[in-house]
Amino acid sequence: MPDLGGYLAEVGGKPWVWGAADCCTFPADWLILCGRGDPMAKWRGAYKDETGCAALIDEAGGLLPLWIEGLGEPDYCEPDIGDVGVVQMWGHAAGAIYTGKRWAVRSARGWAAASFAPDDVLAVWRHG
Repeated sequence: MPDLGGYLAEVGGKPWVWGAADCCTFPADWLILCGRGDPMAKWRGAYKDETGCAALIDEAGGLLPLWIEGLGEPDYCEPDIGDVGVVQMWGHAAGAIYTGKRWAVRSARGWAAASFAPDDVLAVWRHG
């Protein structure tokens, strides 16, 4: 597995760009580094702002169905370091990477680590 800490440090300094460096491309780019295909290939660059992103997610029936389309069925497992998931936070779903104790999520200000109740972790996929 690539260095997760190094990846988080690198991403934390990058500006937020809808469709290129956002809450969905953040874990997708990690999976690419881990040797998986790009789960965002179909949507990368397909939206340029929050409105376009919301429309794409709504059209898919939510972020979880969109991720299932890009990654296949979730592994439904306890997360391990480097696994990715869809988490529910502040009334919205977001892509995240499990760090071993918390989930790393991306915002316009960089990334942050957060703990979630089991019911707020909607799906988990293995990183490799």
